[in-house]
Amino acid sequence: MRDRRRPSPLTFLAALAALVAATAPRAQEPPAPSNDGELRALVEKSGSSRDNAGADLVTVFKRTRVEVEPSGLGHIHEWQLLKCLTEKGAAQLARLRLDFDPTSNLVEVRSLRVLRKGGAVETIPPDRAVDLPQPQDAIYWGARMKLVPIPRLDVGDALEVRTYMKGFLIAYLDEMGAAGEAGAGADDQRYVPPMRGHFYDVVFFQDAVPVKLRHYELTTPRDKPVQFETYGGEVKTYVSFDDAHLTYRFWKEDLPAFHAEARGVAASDVEPKVVLATVPSWPEKSRWFAEVNDPQFGADGAIREKVAELTRGLATEEEKVAAIVHWAADNIRYSGITMGKGEGYTLHPGPMIFADRSGVCKDKAGMAITMLRAAGYTAYPAMTMAGAKVERIPADQFNHCVVARKKADGGFELLDPTWVVFSPEVWSSAEGEQNYVIGTPGGEELGKTPAFDPAANKIRIESSAALDAQGNLSGTLTISGLGVADQRLRREMVHASTARDRQAWFEEVVAHLGSGASVERVHVDYAALQDVSAPVRFEVRYRVPGYALLAGNDLIVVPPASRHPVAQPSLAPYLYAADDATRTQAIQLGAPRMMEVSETLTLPASFRVVTLPKDRSLDGKAASLTTHSEVRDGKLVTTYRLTVKRREVPVSDYGNFREVVREAKAMLDDPAVFARGR
Repeated sequence: MRDRRRPSPLTFLAALAALVAATAPRAQEPPAPSNDGELRALVEKSGSSRDNAGADLVTVFKRTRVEVEPSGLGHIHEWQLLKCLTEKGAAQLARLRLDFDPTSNLVEVRSLRVLRKGGAVETIPPDRAVDLPQPQDAIYWGARMKLVPIPRLDVGDALEVRTYMKGFLIAYLDEMGAAGEAGAGADDQRYVPPMRGHFYDVVFFQDAVPVKLRHYELTTPRDKPVQFETYGGEVKTYVSFDDAHLTYRFWKEDLPAFHAEARGVAASDVEPKVVLATVPSWPEKSRWFAEVNDPQFGADGAIREKVAELTRGLATEEEKVAAIVHWAADNIRYSGITMGKGEGYTLHPGPMIFADRSGVCKDKAGMAITMLRAAGYTAYPAMTMAGAKVERIPADQFNHCVVARKKADGGFELLDPTWVVFSPEVWSSAEGEQNYVIGTPGGEELGKTPAFDPAANKIRIESSAALDAQGNLSGTLTISGLGVADQRLRREMVHASTARDRQAWFEEVVAHLGSGASVERVHVDYAALQDVSAPVRFEVRYRVPGYALLAGNDLIVVPPASRHPVAQPSLAPYLYAADDATRTQAIQLGAPRMMEVSETLTLPASFRVVTLPKDRSLDGKAASLTTHSEVRDGKLVTTYRLTVKRREVPVSDYGNFREVVREAKAMLDDPAVFARGR
């Protein structure tokens, strides 16, 4: 146990940081404008569209001031000044939209003004705001929005916005915004963060438009020191204190607009940010998450009966766990209905989920945990972040909920009933190298899942084809997959609502082989798509008239499978990520990948080989490609394997990755030539 007579290390570090900041030369902190003259000077200084790389808008400044109460409740004052640089930018500011979750936060529009280029000032009454439901899809938690109409703006005009907000926002609800309705006599308890007594935030400094100044100020009680870290570039920092408070200031100037690159990593992984929290450690966050959710996992008689039915006759632990996970995956529809207070971080009770048969990721996880416990296993909820990093500071940085089952050896097995719908896996191989925290009574550290082998996500194409003497092609493609590839193949069919739509997918595959291609009807059995005990296989029979070029006595042909027939972005995303000569952002492909192809092309009689496609052998840290062609018993035999070794390709390895992808695409223009023999 911690010796409570000794000061907390965090308190000591915060005081030391404050002392250093107070005694060291202070970085030049830009002062806040104090009158309209200073505001206009900043607007003028922000420049034109040409000065801002052709941008339509520029954020002259965005200042956020947060005051934290002992309960952890934050009062957030925001002041923004936006300038129109083009007519398009003016159109984008035709209205102000504030999204909010009324169960956990509120907002007041304190002031709205238009500073006209000619010197006039127009005040917009805040009560013009209209409160409306947000458009919602799959998650119906009562999200709302305020819309404020803005008078027509001209190039050079600026919009000043001041708002006040209090409350909290769950990380994976960030798309809903962070603003709600201020009502008379509102109960502040509903706005206190779920982890009472603590405050945490992730502050981003870049935006879709240039930002001349982003400034963030946080004031906490003296006994609530904040640990923080900056990422994605330098952010200037200043810490001060008085007898009652600690104050932290962060700012950055002259930020260009953020532009996402093709297949790039999450913006939060690359743009400048500060992650801060009063929470001392991940184990403390873990214990809180376990405590708040543990009462939800009690099973009733109906659940116990279903568990007995699912596990009856199964011999191994792995089989029983898989049966439960896949039942939760397939039978709890992804459709979130609000339960009110606690939504977003509290899992629904198991019997409620079982009765409703719907919910979001946390409810699918909660159903699996309830059933696993009913089956005699020890299971806990876990927080994770799909698609982005979780930094070491214990702030709320999660967007997904999964299951952790404790094994006999004391370790944990992660299970994800949300991501394994139509998948043979219990933990998706698209979730490698992903951060997580398990909620247990003893507390767990931030963890990271291991990387998957590319072979675990392999697409396999077997091609058997024949050419006649007129160059017409007929053949069969057999397409199968493992891991993510298997799941994506199934989902391509499941997401097609009609047989005609499913057939269109196979027509698209064959269309890569040449114009005029036709495909026989492919029978897709829905029951086979649901049966994840064996990899799915599709057989595609096709014809392509005039596929090979006849030039005198020569027959010129590109091996059909070298045309990348399975090139959908969901199955071969790497083909769409190597167009740029250089990159500044890493590539995110979801999972390591492998494409393995073997093809036998029967040639018309009496043709002899003149040239074959070149053999390729490329290898590097990010990707590799090997190809080989030979003639054997009157048949052109082609094999190739393209491997993307990493889920995330860093900029340093982009050269190797790009070379492999470009060489793979070059196979389309590398034919074999055969001459009619005598």
